[in-house]
Amino acid sequence: MKKFTIAIIVLSLLVFTVFFINALNSNDDLNDDLFSTEPDDNNSTPAGNDEEAPNVTSTTGNGDTSNDQPTSDGAADPDLSESDAAALRCQANQDAGRVTFVTGFDFAASAGIIDAIVADAQGYFDELCIDFDIQPGFSPANGALVLAGKADFGVAGSFAELVNNNIAGSGDLVAVLHWGRTAINAVVLPEDSTIEDFAGLCGHLIGVKGDIPYSLQTAIALAGIERSCFDEITLSGFDPVAHLALGIDALPVYKSNEPYTLTKEGVNFTMLDPLQFDVPASFGITFTRQSFIDEHPELAQDVIRALIRGQAFAAANPEIALENAFELIDAVGNPRYLALAAETHRWAVESELIASSVPEDVGLGIPDLPLLEAEIEALTEVGVFDQLPDWRSMVDADITASVYEGSTLVWP
Repeated sequence: MKKFTIAIIVLSLLVFTVFFINALNSNDDLNDDLFSTEPDDNNSTPAGNDEEAPNVTSTTGNGDTSNDQPTSDGAADPDLSESDAAALRCQANQDAGRVTFVTGFDFAASAGIIDAIVADAQGYFDELCIDFDIQPGFSPANGALVLAGKADFGVAGSFAELVNNNIAGSGDLVAVLHWGRTAINAVVLPEDSTIEDFAGLCGHLIGVKGDIPYSLQTAIALAGIERSCFDEITLSGFDPVAHLALGIDALPVYKSNEPYTLTKEGVNFTMLDPLQFDVPASFGITFTRQSFIDEHPELAQDVIRALIRGQAFAAANPEIALENAFELIDAVGNPRYLALAAETHRWAVESELIASSVPEDVGLGIPDLPLLEAEIEALTEVGVFDQLPDWRSMVDADITASVYEGSTLVWP
């Protein structure tokens, strides 16, 4: 009887051991699922109405500082787990306080504005633990706000505008996103105009709102004429129909704005487009201060990351993007009388100009240094700048490239 009891005990121990080993193996599999560093295909995009994902991945470890968080002496700490690193980065973004972005033209559906609106509305900044505040503004005055530290990011009508702001204010504005790689401006001509190129503007009357845009100044100079060869009249308001009715011979416009109004009102016209004359130009330049990047490099990188994703979403989901924009437009009383149809057209034109000018293997928004150089050199040659500015110190392409793997945006 005693031997039989011992046998039962031994057999029970064997069964328990097998069960215990199997349980450990099963638990290891569970731990692997919980703490795997591989991307989860079912959760590779942020929550919300995100449908733009073909060039966005949630894989981390892109060679930037997303995973290797700095220690107290500034060196990356390779011993931190991904979850700990993400938590530290999140906390650092929160500790930096509110990030204020000031637009270039109210809450219009325009490059450099719509991406910030959408990124905020779709929760991209929240996911990166950024307290983001977007404010309506008007360029180039928004550049002065960023220079003065009253805002942290803004958008310029062109790289030349940013450079001029830096020169005028002895500032440290730095372009970090370059959306449009051509001119957004053009010259509208009455239907019966005999003007066929920019040189043909000589001897005619040009209506000007404030000043002739930089890209058109370049086009005029490259055509071999001087601005003094035509007459200028200062215009008020933004109604191109009323402006042409004054009898002017040419009207500088935004390709995404006034032509739509003229067509809607049945006014026939022709147009001189700098794109057709190979004029080096840009539009939709998002900028910050170099001092902001120096103080908050990871935060600046994450703001850029969210803005890129916002632009991608807006391009793929224009109806949702316009809804997001008009929530803000209506909330402030729509002081510029922006209309949904006109803003829909504006974004359709600008998003197409952006998409059609970016090489397939280049990450969207990464500054094109040769093109920006050509733009500033041309404006220096025509006398807009007295001497060639140190434009290279006014653009940071590396910080934007660092959020990409190839042409794919990396989302933590």
